[in-house]
Amino acid sequence: MTSIPYYEQHAARLADQYESLDFNEVHAGLLDLLPPPGGIVLDVGAGSGRDAAWFAANGYEVVAVDPSDAMLAQARRLHPADKIRWLPDSLPDLAKVPRLGLRFDLILLSAVWMHIRPADRQRSLRKLATLLAPNGRIAISLRLGAPDTERAMHEVSLQELAALARQFGLRIVQANDSPDKLGRSEVSWTNVVLGLPDDGLGALPLLRHLILADEKASTYKIALLRVIARIADTAAGLVRHEAESVVIPLGLVSLFWLRMYKPLIENQLPQMPPSRLGTGPGFVTDNFHALRQVAPIELGIGSVFMGDTGRHLHRSLTEISHLIRRMPATYLRWPASDNPIFKIDWRRQTSTPSQLQIDEPFLWGFGDFHVPLDIWQALTHYNVWIEPVLVAEWVRLIEAYSADRLPDVRMLAQRLLTWADPLRDTTFARAAVERIRATGKTVYCVWTGARLGDEYDIDHCFPFAAWPCGDAWNLMPSARLINIQKSNRLVTQTALERASDRITEWWADAFIDQAEGQRQRFFLEAAQTLPLLVASPGTADVIDAMKIHRIRLSKDQGLRSWEPVTGRSRESASKEQSESSDTGTAS
Repeated sequence: MTSIPYYEQHAARLADQYESLDFNEVHAGLLDLLPPPGGIVLDVGAGSGRDAAWFAANGYEVVAVDPSDAMLAQARRLHPADKIRWLPDSLPDLAKVPRLGLRFDLILLSAVWMHIRPADRQRSLRKLATLLAPNGRIAISLRLGAPDTERAMHEVSLQELAALARQFGLRIVQANDSPDKLGRSEVSWTNVVLGLPDDGLGALPLLRHLILADEKASTYKIALLRVIARIADTAAGLVRHEAESVVIPLGLVSLFWLRMYKPLIENQLPQMPPSRLGTGPGFVTDNFHALRQVAPIELGIGSVFMGDTGRHLHRSLTEISHLIRRMPATYLRWPASDNPIFKIDWRRQTSTPSQLQIDEPFLWGFGDFHVPLDIWQALTHYNVWIEPVLVAEWVRLIEAYSADRLPDVRMLAQRLLTWADPLRDTTFARAAVERIRATGKTVYCVWTGARLGDEYDIDHCFPFAAWPCGDAWNLMPSARLINIQKSNRLVTQTALERASDRITEWWADAFIDQAEGQRQRFFLEAAQTLPLLVASPGTADVIDAMKIHRIRLSKDQGLRSWEPVTGRSRESASKEQSESSDTGTAS
């Protein structure tokens, strides 16, 4: 039995009841422990949205979840705030929130814990711990008194919660008692704040051990860890989240492996000790060599390969997946254990289609690659530190294997190990602008609504300098002066919301309503790089995912925010643009 039917049936009455209480009164003991404004808050069991709205009004980014559709409808109606993302989700699975790619400075469970079955509480708290940012906190209110069986409640205690918290490196920062704010004499509350002083899960020390201390007979282990780190940073939208792990398409792991090793092998940099050089890397076969004319940057989502090239690519990825399963995935083990850290479910390959497209079905067709959730979280949020260490260790191994036989091997290895980011190319978006204008239709600046003349820029919505992404969804027509003003700053949530209709109209005219192949590629790219939560997304889903990703970029990279000057007419904005003699470049 769950409490959801009760809340579905009584949503309006309960919303009125919750809204009658003031946040500052209900959470008086929490106020001094809140993260500074600008932090990210997860409100689990958001109810009427009262608490989520308070956080949004006080400068926080908020993700608010509730399992009741009726309660979510009440919350959206009562609190239509730009800074709140509403999601249907619930513990213990909390399946959708991890796919957002965020870590939270505060997780609030107000009058929720008693609804979680005792058997599910360990899994629930572990899930919450994996979502916390360093120094993050979890605030949980414990309802004391006889459980209300009509709402599927269970007994709770501070002792039980404290014991669970210790299992996940959480500590009790504060615990205080308070009477029931609705005046029920038979009910009282213990308000608990749990803290996480670091990542709390041991993932960072483990990764450091694997990178720096683990025995290595080749570069394979380092390569596999870097592949996972790259996927976490650039293709997290393609993974599947499970209770204890994140599942990556094995074909995607093999594809990134191929991209990383290709320049190294083609420049004859050794990947194993001299004693093993006679054999060479096991994945370097005739199929691998047949791809010499294919640049690493071409091996991306949406790319299509025909004939012999497609067959060699398919076979090479199959051979790579075999090697990964036999070698690094087998020998990357938990400390003092023979148990592998990563698990692979391999699938037998079918024949290569005459036209091979690198898309999700193709990549999942190789199998599943399971990454423990703690490690995935660490790679997602600490990649700025982890990847340079991985590259440095890879370079060190190549130097050791070359045994002074190659001049300047360090510089060459560092250059070849630089990940090939997408080219800063906006020509196809410019071509779309000209095609639209040739039909007699006007193209507007997405940020201001100003009509664009002959002088305009193509803006990267999320700055290319901070997050290199040349996907169609990230390219926006902009007035030149506006683009200069925006530069490498991050558009605010409000400005993104205000521009959403113009953005979706631009997408439709430029990409989606064109050939079916363009439409497919648009959504394939969006699914790879954005936290889309639906299987068949539309443009509204892409906009929502952009809002979530914007929060992550703001938090992880500390980008300065920007929004266009408001209150001006299209005419004045257009005049300002035409009078400007600046020659800015696309951001």
